[in-house]
Amino acid sequence: MTERVDFSSNATIYDRRHGAILAPEVARALAALAALESGSRVLDIGAGTGRVATAFASFGCRVVALEPAVKMLGELQRKVAGQPVRVVAGEGARLPFPRSFFDAVVLARVLYVMADWQAVLREAHDALKPGGYILHEWGNGDARETWVHVRERLRTLFQEAGVEHPFHPGARTEADVDAHLEHLGVIRSAVLPGGPGPSLTLRQFVERIVSGEFSYVWNVPSAVRERCLMQLSQWCDHTFDPEQSFPMPRELQWTIFRKKDA
Repeated sequence: MTERVDFSSNATIYDRRHGAILAPEVARALAALAALESGSRVLDIGAGTGRVATAFASFGCRVVALEPAVKMLGELQRKVAGQPVRVVAGEGARLPFPRSFFDAVVLARVLYVMADWQAVLREAHDALKPGGYILHEWGNGDARETWVHVRERLRTLFQEAGVEHPFHPGARTEADVDAHLEHLGVIRSAVLPGGPGPSLTLRQFVERIVSGEFSYVWNVPSAVRERCLMQLSQWCDHTFDPEQSFPMPRELQWTIFRKKDA
């Protein structure tokens, strides 16, 4: 098994943060851009609780939902019961499927928590039929957003406290993902705005960090974490309005890539 973030502890609250199901208008637009129809084979890597898998299954797509976290799998199986979704426990960097098998592969908000994200992209590419599509959703924000500013301040505090790599490994920017896909030879064919993420106040965001909800504090020793989180709270109170509300992230975005024909 490769190093990865196990989201089992967040299984029961995952939908609160990410939404229970992909918005129908976004799902329809993605299906149109990827030429998906009833019977199309779709692989959802890191499917979580089935937010995307459920949406595509509602169009009649035959979806394989791949997820390594046991408790997330339980939530996923309950959500997709009775739909054309095959639930598989597994890792994106070791796909147990034939080459050139799927019409589309979904990677939704997962590559920034995967240490082996480049291997995952290679596997996704190989699993696609010629002319098939990779649907990639980025939701990790950018430096202009308040919550990202706070998150990166916490990273700095952890590093100053002696934790060299405090956050989970994975792709740091969407541009890194795009560049690697282009290296694999797939062609960017479209970009689809996905709308803003859920809104919350800065105080609520910090409280959720302190509670341990966010995975980027999980690798830090508890004594260091508690000290740095206290410093973060004080810094936020002096730097921002704690009742300031913002979407997290400001804008979700899907990028659609097409595999070259054979």
